[in-house]
Amino acid sequence: MMRIGYYFLLAVLLAPAAMGAKYAEDPFSLGVGGRPLGMGGAAIAGPFDATAAYWNPAGMNYLTGRNLSAMHAETFGSLLNHDFAGFVSSRRDTSALLHSYGFYIYYLGGGGVNITDINAQGRPYVVSQESHGDIMLAGSAGGRYRNVDIGLSARLIYRDIVAAKGYGFSFDAGALYQPFSYARVGLAITDITTGLIHYDNGTNESIYPTVKPGLLIWRQFSDFTGRLAVSGDIKFEGIRRAAQYWMGNISLDTHYGAEISYREMFFGRAGFDIGDLTAGVGMVLNRVQFDFAWMHNDLLDETLRVSAGYRF
Repeated sequence: MMRIGYYFLLAVLLAPAAMGAKYAEDPFSLGVGGRPLGMGGAAIAGPFDATAAYWNPAGMNYLTGRNLSAMHAETFGSLLNHDFAGFVSSRRDTSALLHSYGFYIYYLGGGGVNITDINAQGRPYVVSQESHGDIMLAGSAGGRYRNVDIGLSARLIYRDIVAAKGYGFSFDAGALYQPFSYARVGLAITDITTGLIHYDNGTNESIYPTVKPGLLIWRQFSDFTGRLAVSGDIKFEGIRRAAQYWMGNISLDTHYGAEISYREMFFGRAGFDIGDLTAGVGMVLNRVQFDFAWMHNDLLDETLRVSAGYRF
């Protein structure tokens, strides 16, 4: 079972451009940050940290000052290395058109891809062992229109899938609205204009938009604050049984999370990321934040994610 899951994951991440839009966004959809993963990846409406530009660029408006974030994850055991670094600068100046801006870099890669040939006896043999990698560099901006926070990200994409190398671009957009003092709704759309990747073998790959609604509610009890979050990934790729729920070409994957904090200093988290159990802990000391998260997978090894942030 472990081997089946391994080959399935490589097939998704190294899918050739002939597959068109199906699964094209998957290498960039694993999420970032220990806090969001601990809450099942339900981060579209918050809570936000310096990873906000990735999840929902409108969420950068909810930060204060300048914020740095860095992450490393051993995804599905040692199968993939997953790294992220981001910066967000935000000011709550209601008279300014631009409330926040940020940058981030996202990397997902690994090794162990065997390149084979056929020998004189007609049997395959390993010629070399190669690595693969996906890199995304993004710039984001956030503002406010009336009572709605809005944000936009422009993303540059580089893919090395061993057989070919590709370059592309796409745009993400997001919005947030807080109808009550204890609740916030959000909407993010990745690849809103349909992303495009051009490969050096002459083929092209498009990335369909993904619609991501989200909800966050919270309640304070003395020194404790409880938060519940939910979000979904609505795709139009016709992936059917590869998703949790589907009808025709439309599919839905879900994210659920909960967090309890003590004086906003110590945090405990749990959730479900597309059905996989997640858990995590966090700590804020002065301006420094540390987060650790774990995710279980039935087919592959566990994912461990560590992130740190600094506000100045």
